[in-house]
Amino acid sequence: MNENLNQLIGKARPNTEIILPAGEFEGTVVIDKPLKIIGAPTTIWSKKTPALVIKSAGVSIENIRAELTEASPENEVIRAEAPCEVKNVEILGTTTGFGAEDGYFDVPRTIQLGELSADEENTFKITVNVPEKTDIICDMRNVVFEPNTLSRGRNDITIKVSGISAQTCLYAEVLFESKFTRRIYLFGKTSLNAEKADGKTVYTAPERDFSKAVNAGVMPKAVNDTDVVSISDKQDLSAENLELTRGMRVPFEKYLGTKFSAVFSCKDMPDNMDIDPYVFLLDENSKALADSSLVFFGNERSDNGECLYFPKDGHIELDLMKADSRIKKITLAYSIYAGNSSQNFSKVTAPRVSLRTDRERVSFVMNGLSDVTTVVALEFYIYKGEWKLSAVGSGFRDGMARLCESCGIQVEE
Repeated sequence: MNENLNQLIGKARPNTEIILPAGEFEGTVVIDKPLKIIGAPTTIWSKKTPALVIKSAGVSIENIRAELTEASPENEVIRAEAPCEVKNVEILGTTTGFGAEDGYFDVPRTIQLGELSADEENTFKITVNVPEKTDIICDMRNVVFEPNTLSRGRNDITIKVSGISAQTCLYAEVLFESKFTRRIYLFGKTSLNAEKADGKTVYTAPERDFSKAVNAGVMPKAVNDTDVVSISDKQDLSAENLELTRGMRVPFEKYLGTKFSAVFSCKDMPDNMDIDPYVFLLDENSKALADSSLVFFGNERSDNGECLYFPKDGHIELDLMKADSRIKKITLAYSIYAGNSSQNFSKVTAPRVSLRTDRERVSFVMNGLSDVTTVVALEFYIYKGEWKLSAVGSGFRDGMARLCESCGIQVEE
């Protein structure tokens, strides 16, 4: 059915609505135009690869369940390469491209309570990690979760079970709802002879450093102006200098024109660390036009000369007037040289990108990077015929390989 659903999407006119029948569709399903997809509800599944990939802005999905059937729940089930609206979407797997939702979500798939006393209230303890505010919903009146609203980070939860007849098997479905819904299953069995459970620990999530989780291995979100951050209350656009913060998306030609340079600096880093720039020249599908569309120390000039690398000091120059008409996005990344495998950006103090003409005009300090070795700093993109700028500041632990693959460039191991 995967082929039929992709064909249905292929035939649909942009900005229309597709009503899916109840049932299952095999993925990967790709949505590459602005559409509203509504399930009945409907399940889209895949064995190991993402079940659903969103490649266009203006996509909305509703009443959908996306799941992986033969992969770990830590594997990616939905990838958004552009902003996407979701409503009543349940997932089994992780997400990419949804901000904090992509972070650590350590919630068990099943919770085994074991034997419970039928005569008394039983209490159990679990500890979970969630990357943003999450509500717990359980419709079984005999089972209570306290608290039932979780805050970002590590949360201790008490589960209270009472009023269930002896020799009864307990089964409850529990929903953890943030932007997406995650379903877990609760099992147990009551007995007249069972001892009362009093604070019994049945699940403990691994320790996480949530001060760094926002950047830890999360794919950078593709940019489109459907979710442009308003900066009218943050930045005076008439000013001569623009200081970016992570997530800001702004028009920039009034500061830089169409020709400018990018310079990396920091307050401190290890003496033996080398950080190099990498520039990806991408089409409307966020794919490189050719291998030569990656400009770095191994390829110092793009085909049209719209991007130049200067090995003497490592700065980049961009001339957007020379850009190939097929180029719709330019990604500026920085990576620690692979030879220093023990190094990462957590050891770099105040990594900073400066965009300059005759002097600095735009700056972006990427605070809070964790143990990543590659970071996407900025993205320049065309929206309605105008070049705009996004401050990304998101990184990868596994170096350049994953970023290159996402842009359609093969990397030799």
